[in-house]
Amino acid sequence: MFFLLRPLRRRVLASVARRASGTSAKNCFQLFPKTFPGGGPPKDLFLVDLRTLRKEFRQLQSQHHPDILAAGGNNQAGGNGQSSFINRAYSVVKNPYTRVAHTIELLHPKHFDITADETSRQLIEQLKARRDSDLDYEELLMTVLDAHEALEMAAHESDLDALQTRNDERIAACEGRVTELLQASPVDWEKTIAEAIRLKYWANIANGIKEWEQDKLVLLTH
Repeated sequence: MFFLLRPLRRRVLASVARRASGTSAKNCFQLFPKTFPGGGPPKDLFLVDLRTLRKEFRQLQSQHHPDILAAGGNNQAGGNGQSSFINRAYSVVKNPYTRVAHTIELLHPKHFDITADETSRQLIEQLKARRDSDLDYEELLMTVLDAHEALEMAAHESDLDALQTRNDERIAACEGRVTELLQASPVDWEKTIAEAIRLKYWANIANGIKEWEQDKLVLLTH
C-alpha cells in the first residue's frame, strides 16, 4: 500500500524547493529535520550521522517518488521536481566537502560558492598571499601528487589500503576542525575556507581511490 504525505508536509517541501530554486544559497539542511533539527550549522554540528541521514533520505525519496504521488492523484511533474531536489540536497549534505561549501554559501557574509572554479582559485590565491595563512598550498599539492603516484603504481585494490586509511584520517581531522570553527562566535571564515579547500583535495583523492581500476588512467583534479 502506498504511503502518502499529509498535504501540509507536501506544501512545506514544495515551498523549500521553490525558495531554493530562486536563491543563490539553497538551504539543503532544512529538508532533513531529523538529522539537522536546527536547520544546519551552526545550530547543528557539522559532523553528520550518515546512517540517520540516509534513513531520512530514503523516507523522503519514498514519499515523494513521482509514481507514488501520481497514484495519490497528485501532480507528477511537481513530484519529479521535488524528487530531483531531494536527491541533490542529499548529495550536498552527505559529502564533507560539499557540506562545508554549502555552509559557507549560506552563512558567509559574501555567500561565496567555493565549488565554482574561479571563486575557488581566487580564494586560494588570497590565502597563498597571506604569510599567516593556515593553508600551506605547496604541501597540499605535494600530498595530492603523492596520492596520484600511489594510484598509478597500484596493481591491486589492496595496494591502496594505506592511502585510503591516511586519507580517511585527513578527512576526519578536517571535519573536526570545521565543526569547532563553526561553533565559534564569530566564525573565523578564513580558517573555515582553508579547511574547505583541504577537504576538496581529500575528497578528490577519495574519489580516485573509489574509481580506481587496474590499467585505467588516473585523473585527480586540483
